[in-house]
Amino acid sequence: MRVGLLPVLLVALAGCGAGSRPRTIEVEETRIVGVRGEGGEVSSHLSNPVLLFDDGNRLARDGDCPRAVACYDELVRDFPASRYVSPALYNAGLCLQGQEQWEEARARYERLLALRPDSTDVPRARFQLAEVLEALEQWEPARVNAEALLARDDLRPADRLEALARRARAVLGLGRLDEAAALAREALAYYRTRPSDQAIADETFAAMCAYVLAETIRLRAEALTFSEGSALEQHELLERRARLLLDAQRAYFDTIRLTNPDWAAAAGYRIGSMYRSFFDAITRAPVPPPSIPMTDVQRALYEEEYRTQLREQVLPLVRHAIRYWELTLTMVERTGAQSPWLEQLRQDLERARALVTSAAGASASPGP
Repeated sequence: MRVGLLPVLLVALAGCGAGSRPRTIEVEETRIVGVRGEGGEVSSHLSNPVLLFDDGNRLARDGDCPRAVACYDELVRDFPASRYVSPALYNAGLCLQGQEQWEEARARYERLLALRPDSTDVPRARFQLAEVLEALEQWEPARVNAEALLARDDLRPADRLEALARRARAVLGLGRLDEAAALAREALAYYRTRPSDQAIADETFAAMCAYVLAETIRLRAEALTFSEGSALEQHELLERRARLLLDAQRAYFDTIRLTNPDWAAAAGYRIGSMYRSFFDAITRAPVPPPSIPMTDVQRALYEEEYRTQLREQVLPLVRHAIRYWELTLTMVERTGAQSPWLEQLRQDLERARALVTSAAGASASPGP
C-alpha cells in the first residue's frame, strides 16, 4: 500500500531588496469565518486552504481521522479552486482507508479523479482506489481502474506489474476464468523478463498473479460436480477433477515460492481447502445404480457399503489437507503476519481434524 500524507505546499515569496526583479506570486484565498455559539455569541477565525490542509495533516498524524477528514472536506467545499484540493482529497482517502471505511475512501479518490484529472496525485490515487475496490469486491470498477493505470506511459516497472496483477484479479472476480488466467500469465511473463536494470525486487504482485492463476484452475476443478450416472462416468469425472487439482496445487506452490507471506498463506490455505472440497464432493456424490436388481433392503445395504468404502478411500485427502493447513499455520505464526486467512484456517483445521477422528471411529465400530 502506498501510504503517507501529502505535505503542505509552501508558497514562494518574492524578494523586495534593491535590484530585485518584480514577479507575480499566487496567494491562496483567505476568509474570515464567523461561528455562532449556543448562547448566540459570534466568534470568528481566519480560514484558508493552507491552514485547513495543515490542520488536517496534524490531526491525521495524531490518529484523529474524523476531524482530519472534516478539515480536508471543508477545504474542498469552501476553496474549490485551490491547489490543495487534490492532496486534500488524497489524504482524506488515505485516512478513511486506514479506518476501513471503504465507501467513504472510494468517494474521495473518485472525486479527486473527477475534479483534478491532470493532478500528479492521480496515479497514486488510482493505486489506492484499486485496494479499496478489491476490499469492496467491486470488480468491474476495479478492472476499469486498472486499465486506466495501464494506459499511462509513466509507470515504473514495479507499478506496471501491480496494475497488471490488479487487472487479472479483477477479471477473476468477474468470473471470466480463461481471460483471468491469460492476464495472470501475461503479468508473470512481464515480471520474469525485466532486464537487469529494470528488475522488480518486490515479489508481492508476482505472487498475486501466481495466486490468481492457481485460483482459475481451482475454480474450474470445483465446477466439475458429480451427478447421477454410472460408476464409470463418475470415475472419469473424478479423474478430470483430480488432474485439475494437481495443476492448481502446482500453481499454488509457485505462489509460495515467491515468498510473500500474505500470498503464501493464502496459497497454503487454498491447497488444504481444495482437498477438503474434493473429499466433500466425492462423499456427497450420488451412489451409482447397482448393476443387478435389488430389493429396498439390499439397496440400502449396497449404498451404505459403497459410501463406507468410498470414505475409507478418500479420507487420505482430508489428512492431506490437514498437513498443508498445519504447515501454513506454522509459517504464518512464525512470520508474525496477521493474515486474513489465519482465523479461517484455524477453524477449518479443527473441523478437518474432527472429521478424521469421527471417520476413524466409524470405521473401527463393529457391525451389527
